[in-house]
Amino acid sequence: MTTKFKNGLAKQPSGQYHYCFRINGQQFKVSTRATDLATARKVFDEKRRQVLNEECGVKQIPTLTELRKEWLRLQKAVHSSKHWTDVESVSRLWILPELGARRVDRITNGDVFQVRSKMLEAGRSPVTVNDMLKILKLLVNFAVRQGTLKALPFKVEFMKVQKKPRPTVAAPKVRDFLAAVDTATTMHHVRVMLRVMVGLGMRESEVLGMRWEWFDMDQHTYVVGKAKGKEARVLPVPDWLWVALYAMPKPVLSEWIFPAEDGKPHRSQHCKKVLQRVCVAMGLGNVTQHRLRATFASLHAEAGTPLPEIQGMLGHKNIATTMIYVETSLDAKRRSQDALGLKLGLS
Repeated sequence: MTTKFKNGLAKQPSGQYHYCFRINGQQFKVSTRATDLATARKVFDEKRRQVLNEECGVKQIPTLTELRKEWLRLQKAVHSSKHWTDVESVSRLWILPELGARRVDRITNGDVFQVRSKMLEAGRSPVTVNDMLKILKLLVNFAVRQGTLKALPFKVEFMKVQKKPRPTVAAPKVRDFLAAVDTATTMHHVRVMLRVMVGLGMRESEVLGMRWEWFDMDQHTYVVGKAKGKEARVLPVPDWLWVALYAMPKPVLSEWIFPAEDGKPHRSQHCKKVLQRVCVAMGLGNVTQHRLRATFASLHAEAGTPLPEIQGMLGHKNIATTMIYVETSLDAKRRSQDALGLKLGLS
């Protein structure tokens, strides 16, 4: 004889659990086909979730694969192509194989630790592992912003990484660096673009998007009209850079300063190969395009430019961010040590 019950789970004489619940006055009563209570509860919870989604318009919580697909679709026009590609590739290579089928509200600390361990076992650095965690948090926070989740279902801290001095081009080597660039390539655009990164501290994307109309010929200034922070900033152009810009062959009827053959701006990483060759030849280390931006900040700091002014030229909203870009050279440290020795009467 079947056991009668009003709501919840009940074990029947057959050994199977049946569930019963009501939503909007409608009763749902079916066998879970499970003989153990733990499995029966999972079936019961999943059925209630499905009915709530269909009958009451409750948002269905997506799997991480579904959430990633939606993020990539909606964010392609919002973020830079590099950022979008980073999210796509890192999630595809490391996150989805382990967590792709998991509902985002059921991702646990243990799941994240497992992905992290596999990356470390595969020889990936803690920095790369932290990048993976950033992207995982970005995707799940996307579900939070959409109202699908109330908060992140996991709480995993980033791995501590020993910070190392990052390479920049020291002041005594800047002239030799620019001469080496001229020797390494005949492409005028690359030569001048690298000079702009050193002389104005602009991001690569900002340099690629430079327009002639944003120059003020009388004031010798340039307005960064397409910036990461969505706020335009005015930069004084030094005379040596102004000469280099206007000595460059100008394309006919182009709004861009650095147009490619198709008339559009050059693609990302256009200067990368030349810059790498120069750095290897001069033994500078891995000075990337972004490290030229740090070179600009460090050179100004050594020249005595106040940090708030460096912050304004870099376009940072927080001065703490600017401090990350400022690298003190060994020569500057040596001068400080010598000055202190003299003051103490020890030199």
